[in-house]
Amino acid sequence: MISVAAQHTSSFKSQQQRYERVRTAYSEKENAMLQVLKDKNIEVSSMDILLRAYKQESELELWAKNKKDKQYTLLKTYKICASSGTLGPKRKQGDIQVPEGFYVIDRFNPVSNFYLSLGVSYPNASDKILGVKGALGGDIFIHGNCVTIGCLPISDDK
Repeated sequence: MISVAAQHTSSFKSQQQRYERVRTAYSEKENAMLQVLKDKNIEVSSMDILLRAYKQESELELWAKNKKDKQYTLLKTYKICASSGTLGPKRKQGDIQVPEGFYVIDRFNPVSNFYLSLGVSYPNASDKILGVKGALGGDIFIHGNCVTIGCLPISDDK
């Protein structure tokens, strides 16, 4: 499971909109996403986000809630359009596995080779205990395109 609690901030948005890809994504997707949030009574200014990925089903779910709410609401489900490895955890660099566990989105790369990459905080504490010491790898992302060697691609249009 990949989770992230994020509050929409104008400074983050304005910083990211310096990049053409981000401006394009906002112009193409923002109104539709704001409507989904409105329909689900989610306030952008008080929103927590949870992403949940399923390897076998090749799905990435987007959940959100208002900070004051106790339960998340499913907003969208995205098809993971390519996969690598097999079911089971990532234990070392180069094993082409997608990590399994709890992670946070720890970075955003608007100039990645793969459209609008969201970095996953792999390795987590469990990975560091159970994985190959000194050779865990990293740079796991949720991104566009439909190629992967351990990431979760959902295509550029999503």
